Amino acid sequence: MAEDNEAMNEEQFPIYRISANGAHVYRIDSWDRFTELQRIGKRWVLHEVEATMFPEKLRIRDMVDCADGAFVPSTSAVWAAAQAAVHP
Repeated sequence: MAEDNEAMNEEQFPIYRISANGAHVYRIDSWDRFTELQRIGKRWVLHEVEATMFPEKLRIRDMVDCADGAFVPSTSAVWAAAQAAVHP
């Protein structure tokens, strides 16, 4: 368990991920905070999430690990392009 906690602390944030279907882009800022850009039609909507419950923290871990093929690595350039399309 100590090794796992040590590995978790070594991650370099932010980490970028995209959903396998491309409809969601994520910027993971820490083990308990991420921002999601969700594509709805031609628009992008921003969601900021602070993980306070255990299931939310597991979701962040799954995003970092690209678990179950639901998330794939992405880049800051992909994030920036989606963010530029966000409508207030």
